[in-house]
Amino acid sequence: MNLFALVIEQLEYDGRFRSFQMQAIPDRPLTVAFVDEFDEPHDGPFHFLDRLYQKTFAKGLAECRALKLSESQFAIEGGEYHFQISWHDIPTERNCLSCYALSLPEFAVPTEVRLKDPHSDREYQKSVIRDDRRNCFIVYLECRSSMGLFGFLAEVRFRRDQENFADAKYTDTRTNEHGAQFIPPVDLIPENFRSTVREFLSFVGEPSQSTPILPTTPDVATLAATSQQRSSYPKRLPKLPAKNDLSEWLDAANLTERQREVISLKFEYELGVSEIARRLGISRKTVDEHLEAAKKKVDCSRHRPKKNTNRF
Repeated sequence: MNLFALVIEQLEYDGRFRSFQMQAIPDRPLTVAFVDEFDEPHDGPFHFLDRLYQKTFAKGLAECRALKLSESQFAIEGGEYHFQISWHDIPTERNCLSCYALSLPEFAVPTEVRLKDPHSDREYQKSVIRDDRRNCFIVYLECRSSMGLFGFLAEVRFRRDQENFADAKYTDTRTNEHGAQFIPPVDLIPENFRSTVREFLSFVGEPSQSTPILPTTPDVATLAATSQQRSSYPKRLPKLPAKNDLSEWLDAANLTERQREVISLKFEYELGVSEIARRLGISRKTVDEHLEAAKKKVDCSRHRPKKNTNRF
């Protein structure tokens, strides 16, 4: 994706914190990819297409002063680390995308990640990706604003877990429309399939108003990023894993072909957003939009009153 600006931050267990900012040079695109999009060495949370930007980042982060966070921003509670920070002035530009990335400490496993609009308290969509080369999780937030500056409030909780890091994944805690976590009838589901069904039903059961819906019309930056991504995707894709059949819930939702394709890859094949985008030749933003639309339809279908078929 092509960016106007980057904010890259790095947190350590002792509360030391580095923050580095960079902007695109005029007439020189700042094109980056998330760490899980390419299997290449990297020093931070992005792959840089341009070596100049890569060198600028490496030098800039190394020269950044590591500041000690205050207790109000960083604390340890019962063996769990709690970090919070706010941003109000990340630079943006019309029809351009900026990006924020936070690297957690080595072998830290996030238990809660919340990024909110400071004005409305609505939660932003974000990506939380495990970086297996650097042994850390990275929180990504795409930043857009018509005002020229983007802001957010972040609250992150994590624990140190080196033993289980290699298999760790971050999943948001989802609730249904009554504010309670949905528990499916697990006795009717094969044991090795229960965790997938729980995740799927919890995801589609989230109140739809809790996450802002981004416009579906792609802007210039998104189109440019998509074009760049398509040219970079490998022609031979890995074989899909075994399928977890969720047809019972998907068939009744009246999904479009692309919505069905995206939500199937997400929950029936358990692929990440980056891998889905890579397979379909679309941007991560577009994948998120199709997932959000499919989620609403499945949620509506699940809670639609069933017709009474009894005959008297």
